[in-house]
Amino acid sequence: MKIRKEKSSDYNEVSELVKISFSTNHDDDGTTHDYLSQIRLKDTFIPELSLVAENNNGKIIGQIVLYKTDITTEHGKITELLLSPISVHPDYFRQGIGRAMIKESFRIAKQMGFKAVFLCGEPELYKKFGFLPSYKYKIFHVTDELKNAEWSMAYELEKDALNGICGTINTV
Repeated sequence: MKIRKEKSSDYNEVSELVKISFSTNHDDDGTTHDYLSQIRLKDTFIPELSLVAENNNGKIIGQIVLYKTDITTEHGKITELLLSPISVHPDYFRQGIGRAMIKESFRIAKQMGFKAVFLCGEPELYKKFGFLPSYKYKIFHVTDELKNAEWSMAYELEKDALNGICGTINTV
C-alpha cells in the first residue's frame, strides 16, 4: 500500500470510493461524495492534507482529508483542523488502511504547525485512534446544547495543545 497526496485526476475515482465506502453506513444520506467535492472548493482546503491510499496495483482504496476549521473563543478564533471524510473501500476494511492514513495525515499536519484535529463521528471507533470528546477540552460543538456530545471529538497533535482554550467548534 502507498499513501500519497490526492491529485485532481483522482477526483472521480475518489468520489466512487466515497460512495461505495459510505453505502455501508446506514446513517449516510448518499451525499458524502458531494460534501468532499465542496470541501475542495473552499479556502479552508489544504491540498497537502488530502491523501489517498493505493493498493499494489495502483487502485485507490482509501482517502482522507483534513481541512481548516476555527475554534471560536471569547478572545477570537483559533484555526485548527477538521477530519472529514475518511473512506476505505469495503473490500479493504479492517486491514489498517484507515489507521495508516490517519497517522500519515497527522504527521504532515504536525509538520505544518497544526496542533489539533476535530471530527464528528462514532466515539467507539475514533477512541481507538486517541480521539476524546471535545467537551473534555472545554471545546463544544455549536449544536451541543447540553455540552456533553460524545460524537464531537478532538485529538491533540501536540500534548496539552488545547489546554486553556475554551470555545465552540462548527464541523461544517
